[in-house]
Amino acid sequence: MSTTITGPRHDRPMTTAAPHAASQLPGADAAAPFGEGPAAEPSRPDARRRAAFWPLASVFAAAMLGTTLPTPLYSIYQAQWHFSAAMVTVIFAVYAAAVLVTLLLGGRSSDQAGRKPVLAVALALSALSTVAFILAPGTGVLLAARVLSGLSAGLMTGTATAALTELVPGPAGRGRASLVATAANMGGLGLGPLIAGVFAQYAPHPTTLVFEVYLVVLAAAGLCLRFIPETVSPRHRPALRFAGWGIPERGRGQFIAAAVAAFAAFALLGLFSSLVPGFIAGVLHQGNHALQGTVVFGMFAAGTITQIALSQISSRRAVLAGLSLFLAALALIVAALAQAAMALFLAGTLTGAMAVGAIFLGSLATANRLAPPERRSQAISAFFVACYAGLIIPVVGAGVLSGLTGTFPAVLAFSLLLAALCLFSLAKTATTAAPDTAASQ
Repeated sequence: MSTTITGPRHDRPMTTAAPHAASQLPGADAAAPFGEGPAAEPSRPDARRRAAFWPLASVFAAAMLGTTLPTPLYSIYQAQWHFSAAMVTVIFAVYAAAVLVTLLLGGRSSDQAGRKPVLAVALALSALSTVAFILAPGTGVLLAARVLSGLSAGLMTGTATAALTELVPGPAGRGRASLVATAANMGGLGLGPLIAGVFAQYAPHPTTLVFEVYLVVLAAAGLCLRFIPETVSPRHRPALRFAGWGIPERGRGQFIAAAVAAFAAFALLGLFSSLVPGFIAGVLHQGNHALQGTVVFGMFAAGTITQIALSQISSRRAVLAGLSLFLAALALIVAALAQAAMALFLAGTLTGAMAVGAIFLGSLATANRLAPPERRSQAISAFFVACYAGLIIPVVGAGVLSGLTGTFPAVLAFSLLLAALCLFSLAKTATTAAPDTAASQ
């Protein structure tokens, strides 16, 4: 879109690029609040795009909800099918691996084929995964269901984040999109364990009814998708191949610092979402599925609230604040497991949630700001590769170690690794982002 300007000193029109096409210096808005930016009179197409913003956010949240529905159900599956705790780690690992492969091979797919077709495929894969959970007779189908869920999440995360950014272009829109994308992502991830835990504890057919209800949610998300306009033009057949990491040339150091911080944050998320239900049941002697789901939900909910509270500070400050809380959260979690103290565990959960929420908000905002418009989905997918690598690599290692040494030594080793990564992230973020921030003030 372009604007024509005429006036007494102009014999001919002058064309200026639309706000979303304007180039920016690296870090130009790194110190600006997430929601700050100029307002403009929306045209009819712009109004339609803005109206689609919240329906798309709902689709994003609904898709992510499905990826964590199985979390409090693993103990039920274990009792039914008699598999080991190591198999729980494998089930979690195949999900994260599927996400990673999808991000690496299909990260550019929506840049090429358009946002809506890829979002539709992601919802279809989520529906197939849900049907597989309903019909699963054993661990084999359970593994297949998690792979399908991972493929769906891999397509949804980068594509939905890019589409939200394009529905409300400009600096203000980009900040708003980053905030809503992180809230929809974490909010959906948190609702999954809560809903599944309540169904498992208080409703009949704990491993099937919740997925049957979720199919209705996916149908509603599909209806919402019909009213969301396409933001990519021109479109062509996507090439499903590895096309590089997609790290932007502009602000490369800032992007890498954000990715490292996100790696650490998602590693902590992985500790909770994949291992904590078992810790609560085995170490804290709490077998209530609703309680297990509520604890995981509490972490995601507190993280989402933290993101809203920090939405008016700079992305760099949000990351640094989150990393500062990170070490305290690790210490509380280790102390809780050492003493089997529920109060300490909940305190660690809350502190960790605040840390993860701040880190995710600031790091995604940084990646979104630096992503070039023509490769936005690929660049954001590269960021999510770091996120899901954080989910899979340390957590699988901790799961294997727990089978060899026991729960507490594994968590202690995991926490020491994350503490070292947190300190590295603090140094990396401070040294790479500080010069750009100072230049923009």
